[in-house]
Amino acid sequence: PPNRAYNRRDMYDALIIGAGPAGSVAALELAAAGANVALIDHRRRIGDKLCTGVIGAECADRFGVPDELIRHRARAAVIHAPGGAAYTVRRPSAQALIVDRVSYIAHVARRAADGGARLRLGLRVDAVEKTERRVSVIARDGAGKRERIDGRLLLIAGGFGHALTKMAGIESARVPEHLVGCQVEVQTEDMRDTEVFVGGERVAPTAFGWLAPISPSTALLGVVARRGAQGGLERLSRDLAASGRAPSRIGGVRRWGIPVKPIPKTYGDRALALGDAAGFVKPTTGGGIYYAMISGELAARAALEAMDEGDVSARSLSRYQRAWKREFGDELRVGYYARLLFEALDDRQLDLLMETFLSPEVQERVINTPDFSFDRHSRTILRAAGNARIGRLIRGFGASAAPILARLLRSAVSG
Repeated sequence: PPNRAYNRRDMYDALIIGAGPAGSVAALELAAAGANVALIDHRRRIGDKLCTGVIGAECADRFGVPDELIRHRARAAVIHAPGGAAYTVRRPSAQALIVDRVSYIAHVARRAADGGARLRLGLRVDAVEKTERRVSVIARDGAGKRERIDGRLLLIAGGFGHALTKMAGIESARVPEHLVGCQVEVQTEDMRDTEVFVGGERVAPTAFGWLAPISPSTALLGVVARRGAQGGLERLSRDLAASGRAPSRIGGVRRWGIPVKPIPKTYGDRALALGDAAGFVKPTTGGGIYYAMISGELAARAALEAMDEGDVSARSLSRYQRAWKREFGDELRVGYYARLLFEALDDRQLDLLMETFLSPEVQERVINTPDFSFDRHSRTILRAAGNARIGRLIRGFGASAAPILARLLRSAVSG
């Protein structure tokens, strides 16, 4: 198309900050269309970010995963209630995969490079400058040498709370609403199913933990919470070590921030925010790989359309926000209210709710349905919230829970 300035010597068509799932997919899509793309990351090891590496079957089907990068296929999960009761949720086929996250994202980035994207690794971006004709980033390498890189568009995919969204005029200076995750690799013995630990003294109030197998002898042990995640991980680790189920750690504990809702505006003049930088994470579980990859795909399309039209203003790029809202906006909104409901309940109420929700009868109606999706929780959440038994139970919990249930149900039609 005549309006695209492909292969110009004085600037790139797109600068992408962050070679994670969002940035790598965006680079892949843009390069495939012939755009001149720079994929910039401060790491030299692509994809080396703390993450459990869990994706659903829909994500695997849409973006593909080489078999050798799949660590575990999950058909079942054992869910532990605060009071100690355990419930098994099982599906006839694998609903989730635990992948080698580092190798998987590096695989996508290499595909982008093979398609023509230029990888600029080991460069940390310190500043953004915008004019009417271009956007520039000021980057420095490990030795402190600074470099100016120019482009027509800036795609920010550098992770949660990234300062570049503010520099690019997309986000205000406030700290986004978020959770904190902690995780460590541990030894196990012939573990087959993922286990989830909800609240209680074993973890922490309003928190949940997991023990997810990645090999016959190792698993990822983690906790996510608004506050107290580190303490929850230590308690859960001691409990599992005492029972002999996870006797020792492999490496140290790592922490990361997890947004629970998208930032209000994900676009600006010559700029878009993607993935965690835009707040695209499942509020229920904290998983963000799939929505990050979708956002990379949608951002690339919006960028290409804007360049075709010769208009990369905020008004033109606002099509990106409309696109992601159509694709997964309902999931983020419904999931957010589900998280608020979870956080409003005490351990006794969670025990009662889980006893009902995870009973064989309700599982059959709510979870064991043909349209169940690990990647899209809203149908299951709304089906559960609309279940007569569950609805009566939550309303009976009183003022702390009933109003949130009403907001959750309204969110299904509010758009």
